[in-house]
Amino acid sequence: MRTKWTRIVLLGASVLLLAGCAGLMPGMDGARSGTELSPMAEISETGEYLVVFGNTSIPDGAKSAIEAAGGTIVSQIPQIGVLAVRSPDPEFPEAVKVLAGVTQVGPNLMLSLDLPDERIVKESVSVEGIEDNDLYMAYQWDIRRVGGDADTWAIEKGAGATVAVLDTGVFAAHPDIAPNYAYGKDFTDITVTLPPGWIMWDQGGPQDYEGHGTHVAGSIAGAITAGRIIGVAPEASIANYKVMVAVITDAGAATGIGYASWIIEGIVAAADDGVDVINMSLGGYRFMNEPGGAAGYVAYLRATQYARQQGVLVVASSGNSGLDLGKIRPGFHVPSGTPATMSINATGPDDSLAFYSNYGAADTRVVGPGGDISAPPFSYCLSAYSPLNAWAPGAGWVFSIGTSMAAPKVAGVAALIYAQNPGIRPQQVESILMQTADPVGKPGFDPKYGHGIAHAYRALNGIRSNR
Repeated sequence: MRTKWTRIVLLGASVLLLAGCAGLMPGMDGARSGTELSPMAEISETGEYLVVFGNTSIPDGAKSAIEAAGGTIVSQIPQIGVLAVRSPDPEFPEAVKVLAGVTQVGPNLMLSLDLPDERIVKESVSVEGIEDNDLYMAYQWDIRRVGGDADTWAIEKGAGATVAVLDTGVFAAHPDIAPNYAYGKDFTDITVTLPPGWIMWDQGGPQDYEGHGTHVAGSIAGAITAGRIIGVAPEASIANYKVMVAVITDAGAATGIGYASWIIEGIVAAADDGVDVINMSLGGYRFMNEPGGAAGYVAYLRATQYARQQGVLVVASSGNSGLDLGKIRPGFHVPSGTPATMSINATGPDDSLAFYSNYGAADTRVVGPGGDISAPPFSYCLSAYSPLNAWAPGAGWVFSIGTSMAAPKVAGVAALIYAQNPGIRPQQVESILMQTADPVGKPGFDPKYGHGIAHAYRALNGIRSNR
């Protein structure tokens, strides 16, 4: 996600409030311009391209033809007819477009989490009497807002459902996550060429050296039996698909980056592995009127459709630019803007749309709490964090805001529905989420809130909205 999210770190028994939390954060003061939203404003000079074929397969002879045109195949996704290709020749796209079967060629863009650098301690608040799940009891309003509480967990805790977290990895040994950690797969490459002055912090493998993915995983399935926080589905399994790596930018900020092809590969692999839900708290913008802009959109489109066909519910954050996504055409936020994906906007503690949240997408079915800056840290979302991160080494729990935090709440509710109804199809899960959402906004469909805030207790009990 081109995410402007704020992080407050919890180290040991202290909550550290970081400077700048009292006002709007850099880049969060309203909608960005069309130029700034261009995918070319992302890290795009990678020398890699997505080659999309007309059929959802790779034709015989295509590989040799691409190599003859000066390309080196980096990865292939035959299930959806997509190749990632590296070439130093800027004319490569034009040379490949004329090859038989090729329909789209565009840059294999590298997305950045784009996190602000805010590490100055403003004040600390002591947390006394640490007990199991003490942080859930004190701070996790967001989990309770979607029905994550004893009444819901008396019905269903999520055992038997698997949620794939496509992110910066997951810290598997975290006490809140270890009981539910299933496995990890790595789709990244730490040998990639970084922008000048950037440093690769990541050590490779499925481990999380950034923290974002661990935060997401904790919100989905933090266990009741261990640790300090609880997730929405505290017995669901977490499948870790690492699609972004941790880096330090030339400005000294720690963040995560990943090629579009890594993310797309992760979607297809998770679907083939038989997960129930895919959560992607990430994304970027694609504009059809820019050179190669359609290639990335089509690749995401096919990957998410493929997952849907395999019985997977795909959930993705809508982005943090404060935009009405219905008004940026011919632009799309991906992967959230693909038809087979549930696009999740974020709300604050008062249920109003968070100031940073995108909205207006036709595929906004429901929303989830992502926090706001009204009363930090209590208006933020608390979850697990990887102590291997460069931003605040050793941190085990962090407060954050963003649509990155909203999507996993919906993914957690979906996991409970899958666990309660083995064999259910994604369209049925989606229907339950919409019909039982806690109504906010306008009656019926609201462009900011969809059908309301996803709610686990209502979903498990079939409590429909009276709207």
